[in-house]
Amino acid sequence: MEQLKITVKATKPQKIFSEVFKKQVVREFEEGLLNKDQLQRKYSLGGNSTVLKWCRKYGKFAYPQKKSCGRPMKDPQKQRIKELEAKLKAAEQKLKVYDKLIEITNRELTPGHHKKNRSQVVRELATQKEISISAVCRQLGYSKQAYYKSLQHTRHKSCVKARARLQVLSIRRHLPRLGTRKLHYLLANSFSEHGVRIGRDALFKLLREENLLVGKKKRYTKTTNSKHWMRKYPDLVQGKIPGKPQQLWVADITYIAMEESFSYLHLITDAYSKKIVGYHLSDDLSAEASLQALKMAVGQSQCLSGLIHHSDRGLQYCSSLYTSLLESKNVAISMTQTGSPYDNAVAERINGILKDEFALDAVFTDKQQLIVQLKQSVAAYNTKRPHYSNHMLTPVQMHQQQALNPKTCRTKKAQEL
Repeated sequence: MEQLKITVKATKPQKIFSEVFKKQVVREFEEGLLNKDQLQRKYSLGGNSTVLKWCRKYGKFAYPQKKSCGRPMKDPQKQRIKELEAKLKAAEQKLKVYDKLIEITNRELTPGHHKKNRSQVVRELATQKEISISAVCRQLGYSKQAYYKSLQHTRHKSCVKARARLQVLSIRRHLPRLGTRKLHYLLANSFSEHGVRIGRDALFKLLREENLLVGKKKRYTKTTNSKHWMRKYPDLVQGKIPGKPQQLWVADITYIAMEESFSYLHLITDAYSKKIVGYHLSDDLSAEASLQALKMAVGQSQCLSGLIHHSDRGLQYCSSLYTSLLESKNVAISMTQTGSPYDNAVAERINGILKDEFALDAVFTDKQQLIVQLKQSVAAYNTKRPHYSNHMLTPVQMHQQQALNPKTCRTKKAQEL
């Protein structure tokens, strides 16, 4: 019997976009920064209805479904008008070509731009196909070989930019607000493998041209109430830095805005590796909610010997419900002595990163949607985002070793814990 030959068509891998990325695209569309087609080109999105689907799900405005009205009947008079408009457009394009030639010719030519301008004249006139490349080059005293060489160089630069843009977008799909310096570090090996030679400043210029640079946001809301009767503990970590993981945990609470209320994110972070070891989302600032984050951190840790828990003097961290668990695990308790955010800088910085780079500063309408985005953001932060203080390692990579000392911006040498 003859064997049947079965051919299988290779399918492209499906792109997966995070909730943060989808909301950022919708925000740019609704703020009028870019239209639907520009957003598709900017982020290499497939499908004409992708942006509209995201807008219907996450947008603030109504996006009704389009209904087919059928194909209109042909009107001879309208057809004639269209033909005349097409001819007029062709005539206008031809006029623009000659206007461009005069403009470039009359422009002051410097020695460094002389060849570039001649190549531009040939390229723009050759696209009309009404005059040959040889004729244009002959009129300009320019050889065809020189023109094709410059054209090859231009195409190579465009190819390099396109490859770099694709590599940047591959990371921005998960970390949409990651800075350019970190992008350059993460993509250095990928650039060299694909033959892309692009430096840090060139990457800044490319992202600026493509409107892919990220801006800074500022917003602060007070979530700490330190005016209470409960016991406050001394500061055990002032002027000191951790020398290994599982040596110092820092805790803090940040708010997340909902349409009619607030949700509160309770975080516990390892100060050495910057890894989020425990978190909990709640509707209030109760000690029970902070305790849930602490239980997650304790449950994921194998050894708590010599660990210090550092926080502000909020009533959640001073409550007996919270401190009793720390004392039962022989964890030392440390608290800031002033209201300065610099006394708990690592925790404050993590709050800012989650809000600024992972869009947790948005106003959420659905609690379940917020939970999904929070899980994605914490996972991406821990496993994908590098830190300067971690020698450009991710928090998980830094947490799995003990040889490196964290980088610090302090002018005075700090003591290790």
